[in-house]
Amino acid sequence: MDAAGLAFGAFDFGLDAEGRAWWYECNPNGQYAWFPPSITAPIVSAVADQLQYAGEPT
Repeated sequence: MDAAGLAFGAFDFGLDAEGRAWWYECNPNGQYAWFPPSITAPIVSAVADQLQYAGEPT
């Protein structure tokens, strides 16, 4: 993500028939709004926190 200059990325993974995980892509504006609010609320909060403080010295 640093190399791409991203503060947030939504990663897509999949499992094959043998159970191995494969990385497909990283979306800089991933879509997750179709999940129920009990799932999306913590995601929205974490993304907002990350974007608010991105680039600030630690």
